[in-house]
Amino acid sequence: MRINKDLVDAAMMLSFIILVLVGTTDFDSVSVKNITMGILGVVTVLMVALRVIGGKQSNESHENEYGH
Repeated sequence: MRINKDLVDAAMMLSFIILVLVGTTDFDSVSVKNITMGILGVVTVLMVALRVIGGKQSNESHENEYGH
């Protein structure tokens, strides 16, 4: 299965931006803020992992295409 690099990049940037915005916003409940930041942190790390996997898939497909 191919991973769409542009979609992963967009999701990674969006989750990181929202993570920063949530981190700088005052919440009524600290636990809600921590849970939200934890979830967004996991999403960001997952997107970075998918980006790395997608890069490896791209390199493998180029190697197979050119025979190197």
